[in-house]
Amino acid sequence: MTGSGIKELRSINGTVVYNSFLSGYEKLAAERVHLDAINVFPVPDGDTGSNMVSTLYTAIREPPSSHSLSGTLGQIADRALSGARGNSGIILAQFLNGLAEACPDEAAMSTIEFAEALKKAAAGTRNAVENPREGTLITLLDVWTGEMYRLSHAIGDFKDLFLGSMERAREALAETRDMLEELRSARVVDAGASGFVSFLEGIALMIASGVVPSRPEAEPMAFESTGDEHVVSPENIAHRYCTEALIRRPAGGEAFPEHLHEALKEMGDSLIISNGRERTRIHIHTNDPSALFLTLRGYGKKEEQKVDDMKHQYNCVHRPVSRIAVVTDSIADIPGDLADQYQIHVIPQKIRWGEDEYLDRVTITSRTMLPYLDASPDYPGSSAPDPARVNQVFSWLSSHYDSVIAVPVAKAQSATWQVMSSAAREFKKRGFTIDVVDSRLNSAAQGLAVLSAARDAAEGIPHDEILKRLEKTIENAKIYVSVATFKYMVRGGRVSALKGLIAALTRLKPVVSLDAAGKGVAWGASFSADGSAAKILKEAKTSKSGIRRWAVVHAAAPERAADMAEKMSSVLGTEPEYVMEISPIVALHAGIGAVAVAWI
Repeated sequence: MTGSGIKELRSINGTVVYNSFLSGYEKLAAERVHLDAINVFPVPDGDTGSNMVSTLYTAIREPPSSHSLSGTLGQIADRALSGARGNSGIILAQFLNGLAEACPDEAAMSTIEFAEALKKAAAGTRNAVENPREGTLITLLDVWTGEMYRLSHAIGDFKDLFLGSMERAREALAETRDMLEELRSARVVDAGASGFVSFLEGIALMIASGVVPSRPEAEPMAFESTGDEHVVSPENIAHRYCTEALIRRPAGGEAFPEHLHEALKEMGDSLIISNGRERTRIHIHTNDPSALFLTLRGYGKKEEQKVDDMKHQYNCVHRPVSRIAVVTDSIADIPGDLADQYQIHVIPQKIRWGEDEYLDRVTITSRTMLPYLDASPDYPGSSAPDPARVNQVFSWLSSHYDSVIAVPVAKAQSATWQVMSSAAREFKKRGFTIDVVDSRLNSAAQGLAVLSAARDAAEGIPHDEILKRLEKTIENAKIYVSVATFKYMVRGGRVSALKGLIAALTRLKPVVSLDAAGKGVAWGASFSADGSAAKILKEAKTSKSGIRRWAVVHAAAPERAADMAEKMSSVLGTEPEYVMEISPIVALHAGIGAVAVAWI
């Protein structure tokens, strides 16, 4: 929509606010790639612009149902809290929630009243940040709202007030360059503060011109960087995982209990606790996301959780081993050091346990799940990753890679392949190369196949050639799982109670494998764990001449896994690629005590 410019703006309503946000979003989205490139604080993970755009997109993608000032701000603030991403995104969401709370449900507000609400929102935002640093978005909010408040005592027109505040906002942004050592060294301004000024610039453009942009249909993609990334040592990243949780608070419960606040403070840094009307969003940089979610257990319903590996992201952006991204899900058993070395991107599956939901390997681990499995009356279930999360990962990868090869768990076992394929179609429509391959595998067999593709990518093998090699690898992959007991398969619904009872009475120890389509099949059985191991070793000896790589994985059975690895080494004359504990989600189906051998 176009206009000849707003001559005077003596009052503001919900429509003006929403139109302002549309214009602010458009300007911010145009700066997204640049903001990602200058992101060096609090960690140089190159996603500040993307996070702020994602947060605001969630807030304004649908017009509010209310046209009042307070109603519009309330809906925008609620959506921003739900969609908040990253440090700057959550600070922005907290500011908007504070502003909504400070604006009463009145027909009109004077410039002084609105400026007072802005100032109160900025103060509340500062209080929500555990250790606010000067020279960041927090400083910019303080300075700009302070200028709005100062000018409001002399200016009664919102247009003149807002446009008059912009000079000080730009000055405050320039000043951030000299307020933090990280910014001085990189010779940049703070990315979060810069993003907010871009947002204000967009609002100023709408107020001055009267032009209102169209509502965005989708988040923009950034295929190329600007080339002005500012490299900062990854050693600056003291806490590896940027962790977030959105929690619907218990009815009548306090905003956030002090004892939980104190407990979270000890887990990392960059802690932000943002309270909306009914929900709380928590942001923290930590080295142990699973400990965080254990602490939060029982405090409200977890509606959303997100964990980003900042060191992994940093190395992929600044020290890439390939221009082709290799992606898998958490069912693939691959040691963390090898995933880091070959920069494999792992999207976690979800585990539902009672009223709680967790991210496999991330917000729940074998250490935090298996000890409680037998004592719990509820048996956990599993599900594929959220489509929105897969889309976010693919969007980030499209900004930093030339193409993507995704290798999820077998299509016959999970909806993950379908979720990834659906997301990939949207990126293909925009001209980005992305292929989702049905691995027809799981666990260590899937892990070995993914590792093979990642090594090919690191060696510079072209995309299409990697796909051809991967198909042959998948065809030649095998896995044999020695199950210690049917008990867990019965509890998880994989085996009927009657079959489980018969197996228990006969003390049968099954060996499970996969057919050509990736479905689980009974491959053999014996009356002891040693007997099952002997059957697997016999198969390995038969296939010895063709086995190039192999691995052993287990569910809380390190001694048995080590014994199997030693015997396999004796049979094959080679050492395993790795011996590791399987993911929690695989352990749910194989059961505690299971040991598996996989080979290519």
